[in-house]
Amino acid sequence: MRKIFGISLTVAAVAAAVLIPGCAKQTNYCDYISEKRFGIYMFEDDNESIKVCCSEKESPFNADGIKGQTAELVEIYASLSGSYDEVTISGENISGGEMSYLTVKGCWYLSYSGFPEGDQLQLELTCDGKTQTYTLISVAEGGTLSCEQALQCVVEYDASLFEGMTKNGIFNGEIFVRLIYDENCYYYVGVCGTDGNIHAYLVDGQSGRIIAEREHRI
Repeated sequence: MRKIFGISLTVAAVAAAVLIPGCAKQTNYCDYISEKRFGIYMFEDDNESIKVCCSEKESPFNADGIKGQTAELVEIYASLSGSYDEVTISGENISGGEMSYLTVKGCWYLSYSGFPEGDQLQLELTCDGKTQTYTLISVAEGGTLSCEQALQCVVEYDASLFEGMTKNGIFNGEIFVRLIYDENCYYYVGVCGTDGNIHAYLVDGQSGRIIAEREHRI
């Protein structure tokens, strides 16, 4: 009995010697997220739509496979039914101000640093002096995965990609995780190498199932 116990200790010691270095080199891929869009608030009717996106994003953003310093970013997009010369926005939980018109997107836009809180936002838009109040609802319902959980689903789905981009516990790339809403919640997860090539995955926001994948460049 003593001999078997001694052998067991020896095996355990060898196993520990093998596993400890491996554990020390385990990689937390969340540390390499350079863009994380985790929140979306929406108002939409037949004529108008307003969307507020909350992110932590590399600034300045550069898809070069290297994570830079990230900063808080709130972006507000307003597609309005009328044509206006000036649009301003205000609300209790946001930093308001004058919006700019984005010709390419055909909408009004404002960005600032600092996140709103709660499941709803009450916003006031003043368009050429006329003010209207809107209630925006968070699209992330109970059971929606977090950005980190969505990334973990992709890591498990395509482990060979991450292993091939990881050396000595260091991941040679950066990762984009963006919450998307199109009647339901989804995540875009982009894995960008230093060559600028991006492996992209569309993840179901509830189940974590990988719906689609492709390769592209910014």
